[in-house]
Amino acid sequence: MVVGWGNLNGIVSSNIFIKSERPRFWTGHGVVLGYQFVFLLGGTFFMHFALKRENKARRAGLRDAEYEGLSEDEKMIKGDKRPAFFYTT
Repeated sequence: MVVGWGNLNGIVSSNIFIKSERPRFWTGHGVVLGYQFVFLLGGTFFMHFALKRENKARRAGLRDAEYEGLSEDEKMIKGDKRPAFFYTT
């Protein structure tokens, strides 16, 4: 997710590198650095709270219904989608 957001800088950077600022491009580099900082923090906070919410739903048993008819082996194959799996946040 963080990498995907960071790739949005390609769209922005094609418009913010001003020819008159050659060879340093202070505005362009500053904006790209700012975007990467904001998106890195934004992605980190988003994933943290999204995974906390998912863990809370699993603890409450809200994900158990879709796995009721499965054997233990079938549940293990599901990996991080199985209801007994909790994310580290």
